[in-house]
Amino acid sequence: MRFAMLLALGLALGVPAATPADDKKDAPLSKDSYVKVRVEVELRGILRDTDKGATVTTRDQLYNLFNDAEEITRPSRGTVYALDFARAKDLRELAKVLSGKEVVVVGMSELRKVIEITPMGGETGAGSPHPPPTPTWSLQRTVLVTGLKSAGDK
Repeated sequence: MRFAMLLALGLALGVPAATPADDKKDAPLSKDSYVKVRVEVELRGILRDTDKGATVTTRDQLYNLFNDAEEITRPSRGTVYALDFARAKDLRELAKVLSGKEVVVVGMSELRKVIEITPMGGETGAGSPHPPPTPTWSLQRTVLVTGLKSAGDK
């Protein structure tokens, strides 16, 4: 959680503030413009390889918002992450061999900024009864694999 807050703060501070004089000079933004935030992830879980692709099922760790040292335990079937071997094609064969076993996967995933949409008719902004939505971050469930090994290999 601290990481997400620090990342958001860093992104906010790293973007120079626009001035009214700059607005006249800027061309309109392209519909194709975007920002991608990629993070390194490590997954430890059970690998499954099928004809549809490879996945790893893990137990998500949840922490108290106000005390990030306090882990919250709750029953879960696990979260399934799809593995993309586009950058490590040689590891695709290893995934077939390790299917059904506990593995450690290292790779990259994308963080997306998400907000809650306010109900229709609800105005947001200064003086509004509804505050503007607060963004949060969501980790996408596809991992671009850069490393794969058996969890038994310490």
